[in-house]
Amino acid sequence: MSIFTSYVYEAMIQSLKTHYSFLEIDVIGNSRMGKPIYALTLGYGPVSLLVNAAHHANEWITALLLTKFAKDCAKEIKPAWDSWTNNKEPGGTNAWYEQVTLHMVPLVNPDGVDLVTTTSSHNNWKANAVGVDLNSNYPASWEQAKAHKFARGYTAPGPRDYVGPNALSEPESMAMTAFTKYVDPAFTISLHTQGEEIYWRYKDFNPPGALELALGFFRASGYHLEDVPAESSHAGYRDWFISHYNRPGFTIECGLGTSPLPLSDFDEIYKKLHPLLYFAIQNS
Repeated sequence: MSIFTSYVYEAMIQSLKTHYSFLEIDVIGNSRMGKPIYALTLGYGPVSLLVNAAHHANEWITALLLTKFAKDCAKEIKPAWDSWTNNKEPGGTNAWYEQVTLHMVPLVNPDGVDLVTTTSSHNNWKANAVGVDLNSNYPASWEQAKAHKFARGYTAPGPRDYVGPNALSEPESMAMTAFTKYVDPAFTISLHTQGEEIYWRYKDFNPPGALELALGFFRASGYHLEDVPAESSHAGYRDWFISHYNRPGFTIECGLGTSPLPLSDFDEIYKKLHPLLYFAIQNS
């Protein structure tokens, strides 16, 4: 069990807003249990980048990792913001936040995360509150995903791999698709655990710039480029984004071990993840 919950997370981002007034916090939807799903936004450039985390409940550490990255980015922006608010010309030019608008959804699955972090018997729970695996609920060959999962015995709501009664049956996946369409990102990154791998391809789609970005992520983090395992193919958020937009979409499998990864791994994971995400915003 962990002291991290959706309520702790909400307090964290509100504290960030207190220290960094320019951080935008919006509710993009609500979970099955009515908990708000928050988006954090930094920067004001013409190019949008969207990073999400914690689609899977037992991968809750990714919510903390992305929130930490939001804080570090806000720290970087603050001196320029203070100059602007004091009617002074900020030092430096061509900073990433002048070119990019960074959107982050650190906690896609608040209900599932609360179940995992407050109930020790649910450590292996990946799904949302009603037993739907949110990252198997998107309209990207959903029927194929259903057939594959059903063949493996995942035919009803449960801890993992149930695709739901239909694509976008869940309010969390609906919120993510609607928000993605609204911000129209150049590319997306989804944070998961574990394996220190970068999934960058879906079917035979070849979005312009995808391989170049993936190689940049590899150089920044040391994470290896891999193909998604067959049992996890289709109906994921990244799959939907790539197939819907023909733009690059990435799943980053953070850390090593067995999910849920312990908080003691946080610093080591972030040491590799930060340069990867920073490369992303600088190359959007």
